Amino acid sequence: MKNVINKRLLGYIKRFTIVHVITYILAGVIFMNLQDYENAFATLQDFEHFRSLSSPIVKATGFFQIIRGIFIALVLYPFYDSIIRSKNGWLKLFGVLWGLTFLVSVKSSKNLMIGSLEVTIQMIIFSWLFFIWERKAYKINN
Repeated sequence: MKNVINKRLLGYIKRFTIVHVITYILAGVIFMNLQDYENAFATLQDFEHFRSLSSPIVKATGFFQIIRGIFIALVLYPFYDSIIRSKNGWLKLFGVLWGLTFLVSVKSSKNLMIGSLEVTIQMIIFSWLFFIWERKAYKINN
């Protein structure tokens, strides 16, 4: 019984993290080009304390998203049934992630709205893809 639970949890964490990393990187690359992040980072005062996009630590953000994905998956796991087993669970997942992202935002600024569209679209796509994959993994039909 314990092995089944551990296998289920590990599968959930893997799927969550894979979808998180892929959608994070794709949204980041697309919006970095569409919204000219390099110019925004160089000219907007709100970004004066940010590292350059060419910084090695910034280039490693994809790797750090693996850790972040695992952490978020573990935090949300107690709510698994409420999210995955409900008909519109992907909307619940999106609402929780999006709400927490903007509630815990340290500073609001009109210039920081640059990333809001990226975050919103990434979270919608992530929530929907993960929800579909997770339900198929356990053949959950409602």
